[in-house]
Amino acid sequence: MPNQFEFLDKHYDSTDIPEVAAQTAYERFGNYPNAHTSTVVFGVAWNALTDSIKLAVLNYVNGGVPNTSAYATLSRNGLQWNIVLTGLRFVNASRTLVHGRPEYQLNEYANGSIFVNAEALGGQLLGEIVHLENGFGSWVQEIKLKNQ
Repeated sequence: MPNQFEFLDKHYDSTDIPEVAAQTAYERFGNYPNAHTSTVVFGVAWNALTDSIKLAVLNYVNGGVPNTSAYATLSRNGLQWNIVLTGLRFVNASRTLVHGRPEYQLNEYANGSIFVNAEALGGQLLGEIVHLENGFGSWVQEIKLKNQ
């Protein structure tokens, strides 16, 4: 059985170097040939990232006021957590076809927000993360990869 953060791990790189995170985002297209975008969070410790998600859910369940860089809401039907993580660095890669050939654009963002969807177990517990989508952030730079 997969753990709750297995999906998130595919969108994470432990590096602090934007070009390394960009390479990770670019390489993800090989595993998902129909994907148009790939987002990789970097520059944050794995435990800090996962702990912020857990704390966001705990704050919601306990009726607390979120005072962290993450907050959660429960879907109307109680089956899904909608979690927003803020203050992150991420690389977003996009792929388009131009004259039948793929072209890639990779951009680094700072102080960004990421949206995560996860299963809600019993409307109280965090289940498996099932989706991650980049939100917005301060654009830092376009990254050109050497092998591109």
